[in-house]
Amino acid sequence: MVALGFKLLFALAALSSAFAHPIREARDIRIVGRSTSAVVRRQEGSEFAAIVEGNNAFRASDPALLQKLADEGQEPPFMFLGCSDSRVSEGTVFGAKPGTFFTQRNIANQYQPTDPNSQSVLAYAVSELGVKHIIVMGHYGCGGVAASIASPPGSNVDAANSAVQAWINPIRELLQQSSRPEIVALRESIKGSTTVEEPDIKDPGFRALVEENVKVGVGRIAQDSVIVNHYALLAANSTGTVERRSGEGGPAGDVFIHGWVYDIENGEVRDLGVSVGPPGKAIPAAPFAAVASAAEKASAAHQAPAQNVEVRCAEMCKSKRNFLPQDH
Repeated sequence: MVALGFKLLFALAALSSAFAHPIREARDIRIVGRSTSAVVRRQEGSEFAAIVEGNNAFRASDPALLQKLADEGQEPPFMFLGCSDSRVSEGTVFGAKPGTFFTQRNIANQYQPTDPNSQSVLAYAVSELGVKHIIVMGHYGCGGVAASIASPPGSNVDAANSAVQAWINPIRELLQQSSRPEIVALRESIKGSTTVEEPDIKDPGFRALVEENVKVGVGRIAQDSVIVNHYALLAANSTGTVERRSGEGGPAGDVFIHGWVYDIENGEVRDLGVSVGPPGKAIPAAPFAAVASAAEKASAAHQAPAQNVEVRCAEMCKSKRNFLPQDH
């Protein structure tokens, strides 16, 4: 009887909630322990409305492509390592259709070889999907980078805060170790401060740290065993094949790693000039203009022309140190 009473109360509560608000569309909801469902109503102005309408438009935009991808599988030309920030979705920024990017996103677009998720995405992209370009893209105004500059929480550190602080700690280390002038100036300006607030989006040191974090990501990927082994395969046998998940062998292709930065204020993507490619292979020309210095980008509402600061790594560097993009 008690169990039956709870079931009736649950059903009545669902029905009461449904009729207490304006309605637009009915749907059924299953009540645990009952063989029938209660009818609930979707409210006007639901927070889901925009994404439902967006999905409907997406489904109608190119149904033939969706079917093709379902039938033939994916062969994306790009792997994308970006930030989890809701403002920098690669599909939106590049207006890309499904099948374009194989994606890994996390706070502050970091690549850590000790992170099995990131490394498995890299491994699958290179060895199974045969991507040609790996893009590491940071963005100005990145909350993860900003948090690495600000003072860490001093009290009431819960599980969520602890996880975030641990993840951004490598960027805090980069802030302390970088010799880039804008970052040195930022570091000196906050030295000894009891409390450091998150910087303004136009702060030159903040923008420089965003860029250096991308460069470090490119360097870490270039040093990763997945890439080192792939480049060794290319060097040992230019006609070498890679056995893929489908069981079909294919030639090991060139893989290039690029570092880009996105400006959330105007939608621009810029090249950081730190691309890496297989030994002896020419790196494709940058598809975007070179980034200006952080100071220039922060001034005159981004009206200063970009400097030609392209620096290309045509081949794998011999020393581990040279894999890491240098401050400049």
